[in-house]
Amino acid sequence: MSLPRSTPSAQGLDAAGLRDFVTALESDGLAPHSVMVARHGQVVAEGWWHPYAAERPALVYSLSKTVTATAVGLLVDEGRLSLDAPVLGFFPEIDSGEVAPLWADVLVKHCLSMTVGHEVDAWEEVARRARSSWSGSPDADADADADGAADDGIRHVFATTPTVAPGTVFTYNQAATYLLSRIVTRVTGVGVVEVLRGRLLGELGVDDIPWHRDPQGHVLGFSGAHLTTEAILTLAQLYLGRGVLGERRLLSRQWCDEATTGFGPTDLRPDVNPDWARGYGYSFWMQKVGYRGDGAYGQFLVVLPEHDVALAVTSEQENMQATLDLVWRHLLPAVDRAGSPAADAELAELLSSRRLEPATGGPAEGSDMTLARASDSDLSRRYSGATIRRDGSSWVVDLRRDEHVLTVHVGAGEWAASTLTSGGYDLPVVASGGWRDGDTFVADVVVIETPHRFEVLGRRSTGEARLRWRLMPLNGPDPLDLAARRTG
Repeated sequence: MSLPRSTPSAQGLDAAGLRDFVTALESDGLAPHSVMVARHGQVVAEGWWHPYAAERPALVYSLSKTVTATAVGLLVDEGRLSLDAPVLGFFPEIDSGEVAPLWADVLVKHCLSMTVGHEVDAWEEVARRARSSWSGSPDADADADADGAADDGIRHVFATTPTVAPGTVFTYNQAATYLLSRIVTRVTGVGVVEVLRGRLLGELGVDDIPWHRDPQGHVLGFSGAHLTTEAILTLAQLYLGRGVLGERRLLSRQWCDEATTGFGPTDLRPDVNPDWARGYGYSFWMQKVGYRGDGAYGQFLVVLPEHDVALAVTSEQENMQATLDLVWRHLLPAVDRAGSPAADAELAELLSSRRLEPATGGPAEGSDMTLARASDSDLSRRYSGATIRRDGSSWVVDLRRDEHVLTVHVGAGEWAASTLTSGGYDLPVVASGGWRDGDTFVADVVVIETPHRFEVLGRRSTGEARLRWRLMPLNGPDPLDLAARRTG
């Protein structure tokens, strides 16, 4: 389904406040990629910073936890899963006598509320113990049918040791949500995405959720989901409606209320990040007003129940509290403040014209240029250099990765699209750039279904290419570790 559309003034919102929110996101350096706002179940503002677009899903990092928790909620509502079920019971291949005693007391609800009993995130220890990469790399040897004794993932989780009684201490813990993802598979025989496909994806307006997976082919649960902005907003609207979307009840009111109730303090630095110190529900953070799901680098699902407002934001930035501060400063005061059709039109025009400015450059004489990797590069060391060559009126950058070449088309003053392929996965990118002068070539490469972008800067004078991320992905320095789409 698609959420119905309206205007801010028709739904009791002053578009001038929404305009100020959008312009502040830009002026404060918060690098927005999309914004959608709904009131009374109606979308009143929406915009994408081209080349980001409405139909493209984007990596939402830990907002994936909210999606996984929703799949759990659907099964709880159907009576197929109990919040009080011990997690060890779902994995009979694990010898309970070989794991730390406190694991016997860990329940499903402790995974949802991040109160498993670990005092630090256990995922680093899981990754250390694992034989394969846990980044979701397309080069991992995945076996989507493996779910038993040959599966290292669950064994490594249970090899970690809870150090306090479950239910007593909050610790943001990736391993907790990974367990939930695997429990969903054990209960249903299919994964989180398949559970949602049969019950919710159509309502979110998508037919699939590309998702990073572990080496055995299971979705990570805690990260890796790719959602369109409207899917994020629709999920927010579902919880705002306490399980009702449009005329349909999809989740129980009991689940929605329990999932969005906070448990205790969650941050020792409330002076720095006050909206991370107000409690945590079932993959929802409490905040100054309402609650939210969020993901690294500025991916937000925000619900303001007192005001009947839902908000979705995607971006590439590190100061996530700053985005929420702008919600309190500009969006919240606009609620129930008189607006006007003129302000509505101004906001719509502003949002329709947002774009990431493409890099430009002038012509350069001479032959193709093959460059070695510069020492200050931070892409994976698997990338040994680049070749820059002319393609009509624009350029191509061939990135050397091990024994292979990944070709990136670079638009001159516009964004050109390419697909990087490896290990059975595709990674869409767009790029723009050209020659700054006779010595320096620059390409800005946007990994368009993620928050991220990197730069290729080549110099004739040094014979080197610097390959650097704007913000390093959590998956690691190789762009292909961001790939979630299987080839074909």
